[in-house]
Order: sequence, then structure tokens, then C-alpha cells
Amino acid sequence: MATDAPHMQASGWRKRLVRWLPDTLFGRLVLVLAVGMLATQFLTSSIWLDLRHTQTLETPTRVAAERLADALQVLARNNQDPQALRYLAGPGLQARVLDQAQARYPVEDAELHQEAEALVNRVLHARLPQAGQAQLQRLQLTDAHGHAVPQSSYFGLSPFTVDYGLQIALAPGRWLVLETQLSPGWHAQSGWEVLADVLLRVYLFRILVVVLLVLLAVRWVVTPLLRMGQAAQALERDVVAAPRMDEDGPREVRQAAHALNRMQQRIAANLTERTHFLAAVSHDLRTPITRMRLRLELLDSADLDSGKQKLRGDLSCMEGLIDSTLAFIQAREHQGPLQQIDLDALARSICQDRQGLGQPVDIRGHIRAPVMGQPVSLRRALDNLIDNALRYAGSASLVLDEDEDFAQICVEDRGPGIAPAQLERMRQPFERGEASRNQDTGGHGLGLSIVDAIAQAHDGALLLHNREPQGLSAGIRLRKNRVSAQ
Repeated sequence: MATDAPHMQASGWRKRLVRWLPDTLFGRLVLVLAVGMLATQFLTSSIWLDLRHTQTLETPTRVAAERLADALQVLARNNQDPQALRYLAGPGLQARVLDQAQARYPVEDAELHQEAEALVNRVLHARLPQAGQAQLQRLQLTDAHGHAVPQSSYFGLSPFTVDYGLQIALAPGRWLVLETQLSPGWHAQSGWEVLADVLLRVYLFRILVVVLLVLLAVRWVVTPLLRMGQAAQALERDVVAAPRMDEDGPREVRQAAHALNRMQQRIAANLTERTHFLAAVSHDLRTPITRMRLRLELLDSADLDSGKQKLRGDLSCMEGLIDSTLAFIQAREHQGPLQQIDLDALARSICQDRQGLGQPVDIRGHIRAPVMGQPVSLRRALDNLIDNALRYAGSASLVLDEDEDFAQICVEDRGPGIAPAQLERMRQPFERGEASRNQDTGGHGLGLSIVDAIAQAHDGALLLHNREPQGLSAGIRLRKNRVSAQ
């Protein structure tokens, strides 16, 4: 139980978090994009602020170094006379020559102190390459009342000045000491003005622009999905009457819309076929049932054997119709996994089985490349075609052929054929051709429908056409397995 407690607690937090999340895809995309872009904006702004604060002391430090260089030049032009330094004296600036170095003040931030001292020497040696090494003896921040404040104050909003103490050796026992107070560049304007400028331009305006762009972008992306959801709802209400979805927008949406439209077509076709199918089955079952009822009414002991025989015939008729119906339904789907099939071997095996039963079935041609399919279904399709040929013509010929992409097996006969106007109708279930193809002599009208369904389930097609001068050619055309063929 103890180990389940953290999991239950995490689950509770997750449920509470989900309640606060938007319920729509639009809202969640806006939330994710807005939070991500704003987080990036805040990070960028923090980097910018850090760089600006880092450069806060750069300007006054450069000015202090320039003043030290000015003092060295004044001494050089006046034969190192300390009195000449009075020309440099002014508010926030004092320079003098002493006989010993001044002690360094305690350093609060050693790294900042070293960077400032290095900057002083770079600026100094840029003007006076022969000058010695200057020392930063003091770097102190003071407020408006002259009181020392911590160096972290340059991140604040209150104004302050920087008190520099610089010294450089002139000769043994002679040191130039310069003290100056300067305002940092960060405080050229009020800290509150800087903060207001940052909040207004860096955050407020950019946040508004980011949110607006996110709303427009998400609306642009989600609109096709909204249309797809509406199309799915219309499809749920009425599959047949639902309008087709426009196949536009991004490629993924176009593909999904195309799949949705094809699914609608197939469902509508299946519904229509189911209605027709049930009506045909009901009609065909009603005849033997009626005959059975009449025979039971007329049955007497004198004609008992004959009546039983006729009832068995009616039951066989009903059983045959049910078997054919189940075969048609099963043909709509693959019965087992697809596997590589040698059509040439399959056709010759069927032909040998038929010849072994004494049936006039021959074969010609070859198919060398394999196909992907289900052997039981393909055998059933070929058996149906051969049975039709034997029933109507008394013989059958299997013709094997192939081209670069497809393989086909056709069963040819020399029977009466099918009227050209009825060729396409013969693909439909319970469709029978001429008078000789009725239930008594021609089955239930499901043979070619089963073959067509098996061919479509294998992404192939039923080939059906009359031969000259007479006869029928019926077969299946399947795509070859290119990889295996190589």
C-alpha cells in the first residue's frame, strides 16, 4: 500500500492539472505555443537585461581610464610637476602625486574588480603604450547621500555613482593617484523609466504580437480539423446523405479527408449492398420455405418417401444458398495472413485435381513471378470460375499470362457467354444472366460476385468478357510481388 501512495498522489495532481487545461484542441495548441514562445521571450529578455547590466560599469570605467591617461600626459608635458595636476581638478575628479602606493580597499566582487582593472589598462595602453600597469585601488558604489551601497545595487532602480581610485607608478617612490566619481551609463535615465520601457516594449507589445500570431496560426491549422470533425459528425448522423469533405488544406489533412470520403463511399456502398443482399436472400429463401409448407400440408403416409425426398431437396437448396452467402461475405476480407504465392503452381495443382476427377480442364501459359495473397481465397475463386465453365460449356481452359506489373489467370470456355448489356451486372450478387442461368441450372448468382470480392480483397480485379466466336473468358488480375521477383 505504501508503494501505491506516490502513484495515487501523482494521479491526483494529474487529474487536477487536466481540469485546468483547455478542453479543445484549439485552446491546447494556443496554450502550448503561447507558453513556449513567451518562455523563449522571457529567456531572451533576461539575457538582454543581463548583458545590459554587465555593461553598466563599462562606460564609467572607460572614462576613469581616460582621465588617468590625461593626468599622465599632463605630468609628462610639465616635467612631472605635481602642480600641473590642478588644471585637471574639478567636481568628481582629483589627481595627486604621492610617495607611496595606497592600500587597496576590500573587494566585494573579485571577478568584477579584475574585469574593471583589465579594462582600465586596455584603454590606458591604447592611448599610452609606454605607460606602466595601473592598479584599481578602489571601486565603490555610493548613493545620492554619499553612503556606500553594495555592488548588487547596480541591478536596482535607485541612482548611484561609482567611486574609482586608480594609481600607477611614475618612478620609484612616486605614485600618481587619481580619484573620480562617475555615473554609470545604465542610469543615464531614471531606473523606473528604463523598467517601464522594458515592460512596455520588450514584454507588453511583444506578448500581444506573440499571442495574436499564435491565435492566427492555430486558427489556420485547426480550421481543416474542425471541418473534418464536422464531416465526421455528419457522417455519423447519415452516411448516405452526408456531404463529401473538401480535400484541401495541408497534405496530411488532404490525405485524411480523402480517406474519410473513401470510407464514406465504401460504407454507403456496403449499406446499399447489404440491403440488396438481404432482400435477395429473403426472396430466394421464401420459395423453398413456401414449397416446404405446401408439401407438409399435402404430405400423407402413402407418399411419405417422395415427400421426404422433396423436403431434403428444399433443405439442400436452402443450405446451398446459405453456404454461398457465407462464402460471399468471407470473400470480402482476407481469411488469414497474406503470403507469397506461386500462381503457376497453384493453377496447375487445381488443374491436376480436376483432371483426376475426370473433368475436361486443361492449362496453358506460365506465370513466373509470385504474388502476395491468401491461397485458400484464390483457390476458391479459381474453383468458382472453373465450375461455371463446366456448368455452362462442359469444359474449361486455364490461361496464364503476365506482364511487367501484373499476373492474370483466365478461365475460358465455349459456352453461350453473357449478353454484353449484362456483363457488368454479373459482378453483383444474385445477378443471373440468361434463362439458362437460373437457380436450378445456374446456381444462386453468387459465383462471379465471390470471385470479384476476392480479387478486390487482394487489390486486384475480375476480368470478364465474351470470346469470339463464342464463349466466355473470366479471370483474376493481381499485382506481382516486385521485391520477391527480383
